Amino acid sequence: MKDRYLIIADDFTGANDTGVQLRRRGLSTNVYFSNVKSMMNPNSSIVIDTETRNTDPDTAYSIVKQSVSNIDFAKYRYVIKKVDSTIRGNIAAEVKAVDEEYKPELIIFAPALPDLDRTTESGVQKLKGINICNTELAKDPKSPVKEDNLERILKKVYEEYVIHVSLDELRNGSFNMDGARLFTFDAVTNVDLERIIEAANATGKKILWIGSAGIADRIVETEVKTLPVLGVVASVSSTTNQQIKYCENAGYKLIQIQVHDVLLKEAGTSQYVQEVIKSLHKGQDTILLANTSYDREELYKSVEAGEKIGMNISQVGDYIRKLLGEMTKEIISQAKISGIFVTGGDTALGLLTCMEAEGSKILSEILVGVPLIKVVGGYMDGIKVVTKAGAFGKEDTIAFAMRKIKEKN
Repeated sequence: MKDRYLIIADDFTGANDTGVQLRRRGLSTNVYFSNVKSMMNPNSSIVIDTETRNTDPDTAYSIVKQSVSNIDFAKYRYVIKKVDSTIRGNIAAEVKAVDEEYKPELIIFAPALPDLDRTTESGVQKLKGINICNTELAKDPKSPVKEDNLERILKKVYEEYVIHVSLDELRNGSFNMDGARLFTFDAVTNVDLERIIEAANATGKKILWIGSAGIADRIVETEVKTLPVLGVVASVSSTTNQQIKYCENAGYKLIQIQVHDVLLKEAGTSQYVQEVIKSLHKGQDTILLANTSYDREELYKSVEAGEKIGMNISQVGDYIRKLLGEMTKEIISQAKISGIFVTGGDTALGLLTCMEAEGSKILSEILVGVPLIKVVGGYMDGIKVVTKAGAFGKEDTIAFAMRKIKEKN
C-alpha cells in the first residue's frame, strides 16, 4: 500500500514521462486511459491519462472527476495531479475535481521541471528564464497559455487563501504551512523541489501534489533512495565546460581541484577527497573535476605551473589524470555510489588502470556514442561506469548520463 503512487495526467505523453520516474527506480507502473479503470492492476502504481488538456474547463472537470470517483485513495502513498511544466491545459478545473474526491488537507503546487529549464520564480512559470506568457506557448493553437502566475491559476476555482512561498523563503526555511491549505512554490533546481517535499511531508498532512515530472521524480527519489553518482572530469573542451555548468545550474555538487596549487605543492588533495566523500554521504550526485575543465584561465595557469617544475602540457595532463584516478580510488573505498561518470578517453583509461581493472562488460548505449559499462576486476569490480568523449554531446549530456547510471536495470 505505502509504496504505491496514483498520478492523474491530462495527456498520454505527460502520463508516460511521469510514470517513467517510478519505473526507472524499479516500481511497477501502468498507464491507463480514464475509461478502462476496470482493467487497472491493483498491485502497481498507476497513471491515469484523462486526455483533457485540449478540452474546455467544464469538460475537463467532469472527465477528471469521473475518472477518480471510484478510486480507493487509501491504497496510495502519494496522489499527484500531473500538470504540464509549461502550464498548458485546464489546470485549475482538474485540480478542483481531484481535490473534491480526494479531500486533501494540503495542496502543493510546484510545477517546475529544472532539468528542462522550466522554473518558477516570483510565482511565475518560466521557460529558459522567460515568462511562459511571453513565449510561443501563449500562441499554442490547441492549448494556448493565458496565465503563468500560479496563484492566479488556482484563484480561477478557489476562493480560499493561497500562500506563495518565494525562493528566498524556501531556501531559508522562513515559512510554515499553517493558516492555509493551498500553497504555491518557487523552484529553480531539483534541490528546491526536494526542500518543498521535505517541508510538506513534515506536516504529516494528507497532501495533493500538483506538478510536472520534476516533482514526481523528486518524490520518488525521497522514497526509493538510490546511491549517488560520482562524476570525474578532466577534459578541457568547451563542450565539457558547457556541460559542467549545466550540471552546476541543475544543482549537482561540483568540487574543483586547484591544479595550479597542487602542481606547485601549495595544496594537497586530501581536502578535496574528504569534500567529495562528505557530499556523497549526504546522497548528493557529485562531480570531481580539475578546475581547468571549468575555467580556461586556470588551464593557462596550470601550464605555467607545470613549466616551473619541468612539465610540458602533455605531462601536466597525464599528471591530472593520474591524480584523479588516485583520488577516485580513495573516494570509492569510503563512499557507496551507484556508479561513476568519466569524460575523456584518457581519463577513463587512467582511472580503470589505477583501479587495476581487467576490462569491462558493455551493458548498453545510453546515447549515441555514450556507452554504459560494468567494470570487471580490480578495485572497481562490478561498478557501473559511463564514458564520454570530452568534446561530445549536448549541454545536458553529463547530467543525463549520471541519471541513467542510477536506474535499476
